[in-house]
Amino acid sequence: MPEIKSLYCILIFLIPALTSALILVGGINSVICELLAFLGMAATLGVSILAFSETQTKILIAMNGQFRMDALSGIFVVLTSIIGLIVILYSFEYINQEKEKGILEEGRTKSFYWQIMLFISTMLCVVATNNIIMLWVLIEATTLASAMLVAFYWNKEALEAGYKYLMLLTVGISFALFGCVLIYSGAAFHVTGGENPLHITVIAAIAKKGLIPSSIVLLSVAFFIVGFGTKAGIAPFHAWLPDAHAEAPSPISVLLSGVMIKVGIYALIRTISMFYSLFSIISLLVVILGLFTMILGVLMMFIQEDIKRFLAYSSVSQIGYIVLGFGLAGCITGDAPGAKEGTYIAMYGSIFHIINHAIIKSLLFLCAGAVIFRTGIRKIEELGGLGKKMPITAFCFFVASLAISGVPLLNGFMSKFTIFLAGVKIPGMIWTTIIAILCSILTLAAFIHVSYRIFMGPVVGFVEKFDIEEVPPSMWLGMIFLCILCFVFGIYPQIIYPYLNMATNVALLVIRGG
Repeated sequence: MPEIKSLYCILIFLIPALTSALILVGGINSVICELLAFLGMAATLGVSILAFSETQTKILIAMNGQFRMDALSGIFVVLTSIIGLIVILYSFEYINQEKEKGILEEGRTKSFYWQIMLFISTMLCVVATNNIIMLWVLIEATTLASAMLVAFYWNKEALEAGYKYLMLLTVGISFALFGCVLIYSGAAFHVTGGENPLHITVIAAIAKKGLIPSSIVLLSVAFFIVGFGTKAGIAPFHAWLPDAHAEAPSPISVLLSGVMIKVGIYALIRTISMFYSLFSIISLLVVILGLFTMILGVLMMFIQEDIKRFLAYSSVSQIGYIVLGFGLAGCITGDAPGAKEGTYIAMYGSIFHIINHAIIKSLLFLCAGAVIFRTGIRKIEELGGLGKKMPITAFCFFVASLAISGVPLLNGFMSKFTIFLAGVKIPGMIWTTIIAILCSILTLAAFIHVSYRIFMGPVVGFVEKFDIEEVPPSMWLGMIFLCILCFVFGIYPQIIYPYLNMATNVALLVIRGG
């Protein structure tokens, strides 16, 4: 695929960064802050779509290859921008009500919007960089940019969650820095022709030749798994995730679960997969971590009393599916029977589930935020009978619950089934499919219980006492859009196949040594 110079690599993160600065400087009132945030995010989405279309036939580069976007980057960029725009629109009513209730001061609106635009900018920059050290710097930047958003309410619980979020992620991601430095040092001695040993693409090419000492490779991979795995919420490095998702404002929870944890997965795909063909133990370790994450997350869902913590542990479990598919993609390489087909299906399913989980989990947190917006309650046992009061929210929550559980005709089924199929196709890995299917059944049971309790269960005193109604259109429009995507990608997945195929082939080039 030809490489061309393109400003899209820079504009996708520069536009939201400049918007953040404009809000900080010129956001004299809420209306201006909202307008600037909306226009900045809309412009970002426009550029992201243009960049995405270009990456289907070309590789975009900028600044001598420091920034590089391919089909895999394009999917992450569009996904982040779409969810970012939905979150901005959703936040208008959400933040205004928080001010009316006296939860937030008037001046906090500016802080919210400039911080959220900066957060989005850092995530977009991660998927555009081709520099191994900058990859670490930018992932750490996403933590710093979002830490104040996690602790945005400034109460005891939020401050504790923010501190835990900042400390655990910073410590965890520090391991990834060690891995980046080690792998750079191992590759630097073998660079020829003026190539930059900091470029991920250059390191991958050197790694495929087996020139980096095995001790450096294995140690670096261990550091990457701990560091980037912490960012992704992979167990046992997930401790920050439930508190952060629960205590952050609901629009921020959408970005954390829908987008940010995928940044860690993206970093893992770009780094450790280049060593799959050299050491089979790496992919097997990733598979085991994926299964452990999946099981732990779904079991913890059953003991949660807070709706946002329930959804947070669901995110942990679903990340397990993504990691499982990513690990299976490296379990057979080279000329082994079925290697090409098995690795393709596994990586395809993993990337497909990244997209589907972003859609479904964003929808679930938007619905949970709508419930909290109208009731002010997060405890599941204190909610009930909201289905008739909030029909749009109830419908969207039920659809998302079925989708994330892998029920047919919805998008979650298609990506999960692909991962199941990969486990069957790859020799000796059918046991992973059995475990994954059992976890999906448990997920369905957990979501049916919670969905019924909140929307169809006995009407609680709170709902009878107050006139609860549906949330404003600016909040449910995004929910309806994501709900439609759940059906479209579930009934007619062919619509997204060409783009998934391109992204999968890009990811597999590294694994197969292409």
